[in-house]
Amino acid sequence: MTIAAKPLKPSVCKPWLKYYSESAIQFELPKATIYRYIYENNKNHRASIAINYFGARISYGKLLDSIDRCASAFSALGVRKGDVICCASVSTPESAYVLYALNKLGASVLTLDPRRSVSELRKFIESASRKVIVVLDLAYEHVCEAMEGLGVENIVVSSVDDSMPLTVRTLKRLKMPAPKIAYNAHTYKWSSFLRLGKGIEVEEAAYGETELAAITLTGGTTGDPKGVMLSNDGFNAVAVDFRMCGVSYSRDQRFLNIIPVFSSYGIVSSLHMPLSLGLEIVMIPKLDPDQLGRLVKKYRPAHTLLVPAHYEKLMNSKEMQNGFDLSFFETAGSGGDTMNAGLERKLNGFLRTHGCKYPLSQGYGMSEVSSAASCCCNGNFKSLSVGYPLLTTTIGIFRPGTTEELGYNEEGEICITGPSVMLGYYNNAAETENVLIRHPDGNVWVHSGDLGRMDEDGFVFISGRIKRMITRFDGHKIFLTQVEGAIGTHKDVLSCAVVGVRDSLHAQGMMAVAVMELREGCDEKAVQAEVEQICRAELEERGRPADYLFVRQMPRTGMGKIDYGRLVVNYEDSCLPMRKIV
Repeated sequence: MTIAAKPLKPSVCKPWLKYYSESAIQFELPKATIYRYIYENNKNHRASIAINYFGARISYGKLLDSIDRCASAFSALGVRKGDVICCASVSTPESAYVLYALNKLGASVLTLDPRRSVSELRKFIESASRKVIVVLDLAYEHVCEAMEGLGVENIVVSSVDDSMPLTVRTLKRLKMPAPKIAYNAHTYKWSSFLRLGKGIEVEEAAYGETELAAITLTGGTTGDPKGVMLSNDGFNAVAVDFRMCGVSYSRDQRFLNIIPVFSSYGIVSSLHMPLSLGLEIVMIPKLDPDQLGRLVKKYRPAHTLLVPAHYEKLMNSKEMQNGFDLSFFETAGSGGDTMNAGLERKLNGFLRTHGCKYPLSQGYGMSEVSSAASCCCNGNFKSLSVGYPLLTTTIGIFRPGTTEELGYNEEGEICITGPSVMLGYYNNAAETENVLIRHPDGNVWVHSGDLGRMDEDGFVFISGRIKRMITRFDGHKIFLTQVEGAIGTHKDVLSCAVVGVRDSLHAQGMMAVAVMELREGCDEKAVQAEVEQICRAELEERGRPADYLFVRQMPRTGMGKIDYGRLVVNYEDSCLPMRKIV
């Protein structure tokens, strides 16, 4: 009698590999620093354009030379291998120079959103090297308050206008004069900083496995922000994943980069990845979502990475209203936030009628895996899926709280392993142990906290955050993303967020509240009546919202994600007292 072998699990079978060529499957991840990787990929194309910044076209030759000058300047200020240097800035060419210059020296950058609170900034500045900090001029006073008394030796001040063309810079300074900063022997303008390195030759740091390349911060929407330590392999794995995914890239193509450089998505998927491919990055330091239509029409990017809210803005922009041809979009990348069925239909219908060859290239990832883990490529698409795993990434679905992998179409926690997995949280071993877990297969897996399933083709479907499930006073569980999916089908609902708030009418439990942003000019009462009808048809009674709220604009984080935490606070502060009175 023979015992039937147990069926192999999805992470072992890897059914998604059928979407990759044999040469891609056999490709080996280069053992290189991120500086060396972009150098080798672009050293013979110095005349090609690397960055388009307000019309200033910075060639790959100038990019590489500027990185070398920046490395020499950091060396003059005493920066050495192993140092962690803070950079509180936005997406500018100078931010790119800082990343690669420090990497060339064997140091690393800790990217900070200049808008963070003084206490948050201080916590991370205090943990890093005090030899030098790079600060955006507009945030100078705020950051100086955060580093008061910490003994920071040198401050390098950069500006969004340092690399602008002269005419653009002049106009910018007329509208927004540079803040008054007392420059001295230890506080440098960017140009003065670069002069420090004149005549200094630096030795390029050798590649070392698991060495730190950069630290980015988590959003902090569910607790204190954590520093995510990203390796050279993590950066390069994402670059290789997109190089080998089957999309056709060429040096005459543009990549519209609107994701902030202080995020993992910004620094890896929207900076290092396109530079590794030799694309021309259209770099936007601060996006006004209402200008997306103008930017797309002006630059005609072949590739971009936006969150769903950005595509909504693009769809409703005046530039797109008369059938503007978007056939130049090779990959309209989408990630960073959930997509419900109604919104997906609207956006893909918009792309299709405007000439796009493929639907949205929906993807999934997190800072802890160097930004990207899965994606729909080349029209390999399934509705409401975030795609299949990228080439160097393995995804498995596990029973929550365990290392037991589930089978196809079984719902559990999405876990990820591969070279893009972070090294850990900076100075936070306890949180690292909660997220990075070594499984019986010997691999370290990121436990994402997201619920989902994988089908027989390897496509991943997300059900929602484990934390985005609430329990009513009667014990009934409500999955908030399911409610959002129903409401999002309404034609006049631009954006919908369903949040759980404490139930003021009962001693325990939570209730669901639907917050909606509508098309301009819509009748809120009429829309609410229609939405309630949809919920009655699509959701069981206990799973429907207990209240509805309309906002002019959905609050969002710096990454463009809906700020659920702020919605909860706003509702509980302003609406719950009224419910109690009623």
